[in-house]
Amino acid sequence: MKLRSPRTAKRLAWMLLSPLLLLCIPNSTTAQERQGCFMITSTGRLIDLGEICPAAAPFQTTGTPQLGTGDIQVTLRWTTADDLDLAVTDPNGDIVTYANTVVPSGGQLDVDANAGCATAEASPIENIFWLPGQAGQGDYSIAVNLYQRCGSGGDPVPFNLTLLVQGNTRTLTGTVSEQNPIATFPFSVDRASGSGAAQASR
Repeated sequence: MKLRSPRTAKRLAWMLLSPLLLLCIPNSTTAQERQGCFMITSTGRLIDLGEICPAAAPFQTTGTPQLGTGDIQVTLRWTTADDLDLAVTDPNGDIVTYANTVVPSGGQLDVDANAGCATAEASPIENIFWLPGQAGQGDYSIAVNLYQRCGSGGDPVPFNLTLLVQGNTRTLTGTVSEQNPIATFPFSVDRASGSGAAQASR
């Protein structure tokens, strides 16, 4: 390999870089109309340098979180930036919520969205579940609470609840607002019947 003198190397670097300086000229309409990695020569010719330029990192989205499931799964969905909170009270009176994410009966909250308005999920989801074999028999109660407005106005916030109990699924809907900040949905688990049916009512 033939080595170039420092003077030759400096001249070569200037020849390569000087056309790139044209990209800084605000009146270069070609540069303004195109996005990517390009070089404009002194004659105005546009050269695509995409093959040698580092690729930009793709935009990352959170997507749908992985939701825990089991004997019981309660999933809350809504479509505003407001902070709604999901809570489930078990037959012992213990409440699974953002402030108490795990209870002795096995219930746990694994997804909490728009907490304290610190983030604004496009499709917020909250999820509480009991692993297989952990959910006790008895009466439970779901509560959806309008914890905090996050600049979305004063209209009631509609939500959707998916309730899964021992393989049986029900969809429940409702709204919360300043006038009615909490909506509740009781349901029960009857292991003796062997049917695993969830009797849910508002």
